[in-house]
Amino acid sequence: DQYRDDVVEAIDGLKVVERPVPSLRRGQVLVRIEAAPCNPSDLLLLQGRYGVIKTLPCVPGWEGAGTVVASGGGWLAGWLKGKRVACGVQDDRDGTWAEFIVTDATMCIPLKRRLPIEQASSMIVNPLTAMGLLDTARRAGHRAAVHTAGASQLGRMLLAMAAESNYPIIHVVRRAAQVELLRSLGAEHVLNSSDESFSDQFQSACSSVNATAAFEAIAGDTSGTVINLMPPGSTAYVYGALSEEACGNIDPIELIFRDKTVTGFYLGKWLQSRGLLGILRATGRVQRMLIDGRIATEVQRVLLLDEVIDGLKQYVSRMTQGKVLFKPHTR
Repeated sequence: DQYRDDVVEAIDGLKVVERPVPSLRRGQVLVRIEAAPCNPSDLLLLQGRYGVIKTLPCVPGWEGAGTVVASGGGWLAGWLKGKRVACGVQDDRDGTWAEFIVTDATMCIPLKRRLPIEQASSMIVNPLTAMGLLDTARRAGHRAAVHTAGASQLGRMLLAMAAESNYPIIHVVRRAAQVELLRSLGAEHVLNSSDESFSDQFQSACSSVNATAAFEAIAGDTSGTVINLMPPGSTAYVYGALSEEACGNIDPIELIFRDKTVTGFYLGKWLQSRGLLGILRATGRVQRMLIDGRIATEVQRVLLLDEVIDGLKQYVSRMTQGKVLFKPHTR
């Protein structure tokens, strides 16, 4: 019934209710949701801190996957009927943490037969963000990058995508165990921000691969620490706020005299810039990588809708262990 700044209080404010299915307009479809994940962006919505503010009360959930069971008319909506799809909801309407959702046909991605629904449900936010960050850095002329959430689900996907295209990434983590995890996955450059010599290691690594882009998911003082240490001409692309703090610790001298910039990356805007054909190519590549096992979303727990509060609190306390996944029709 209201947004709450504290994430645990926001989770406690969730309730399981029955709501009528809205009537479909032309170009819309009704999707029977089989699985839907929780992402950090979903938590930001619960706190009222996401870029899209929904009218309350509303159903959360930015992405999911299921089967199109009804069409409101139009060639695309009609063609999708009966097909398995990954889908998203970005505007002011109920989201994917539900048994059924209404969404625009243009927000649905037909799924390849061999793609498991669990992986399909998380194929939009993390994989396409990783792809978008790499594409953005390349187009801006950056020949290597730093990622500040190296051990995250997205970080592991970024590792795999960058390795396939021979694009150097410096993966920053917070614990020794995470260093070992990423090295076991083939990462070459992994730094532990808790090490006393982190600053020297970081600057040396950036120099060795000419890293001038930072994919920044933490915010808070991390944003400033990273951009201050990077070479002249560097850009930090802030795409998350895991610290729940404003970007800080940024030395204005670095911005003024060393041509450094801090900007934002928003997946929705990147997808719009790619156009329909570009989106189809990107999602096709993501599906092939998921089917082949080159990337994957780890799931730490599958939830029924009435387990939402306990499951989300578990996710908040240990995100590195994987997503929590809602399966509303599982009994």
